[in-house]
Amino acid sequence: MVKAQSIQPGYCVAVHLVPETAPECCYLGMVEVVDERGILINLVHWDDNLDMLGGYTESLFVPWKNINSMLISTETQPTRRFMADRARKWKSQIEAMHEKDETVVKKRTSSS
Repeated sequence: MVKAQSIQPGYCVAVHLVPETAPECCYLGMVEVVDERGILINLVHWDDNLDMLGGYTESLFVPWKNINSMLISTETQPTRRFMADRARKWKSQIEAMHEKDETVVKKRTSSS
């Protein structure tokens, strides 16, 4: 489990969730609140046209037990590089892993 002290409000994160926790397997956002129960993130994306964070939409609370892994950018790291490049690629890799897992499960069930 991630220690709450290692993540602070204002950090950008990519959160990979345990399967069947939420509609998507990975969310990108900015940390709003961290406590002993979990993490609250404001869901955001990188707006390439404006070259800045955009789309502050809604917040997502995730209990620690539902987090599979996280990619974290602290306040000392460039937000642009993290959100526009690294987090976006990481999310795509996570989604590809889940698609591959779903394909294997479908093949197993259809061949039975």
